[in-house]
Amino acid sequence: MKERRYLIRPQAETDLDDHARAIAQDNLAAGLRLYDRAAATYKMLCDMPQMGVVYHTTKPDLIGMRYIPIKDYSRYLFFYKVDGQAIDIIRVLHDRMDRDGWL
Repeated sequence: MKERRYLIRPQAETDLDDHARAIAQDNLAAGLRLYDRAAATYKMLCDMPQMGVVYHTTKPDLIGMRYIPIKDYSRYLFFYKVDGQAIDIIRVLHDRMDRDGWL
């Protein structure tokens, strides 16, 4: 079986940077640690892509999307789709954000 890979969309990278920067304002080490935990979560998704929760929506282009919290940062969620052998990371949102509005 071919190993899965993950693809991070530019907006998801920007989201992650923004969240890390906001966390770092209060705790630099925690802000930097977010990147390590994000990488660990990417790897988990490659091993078990169906582990995320199905995102229920009426928007047709979001059907099939899933989300999962970043390891040890449960308030920050990866929104992704499984596309063949790739995990497509679409956005990284805080759990209080209006998901349909941002997706």
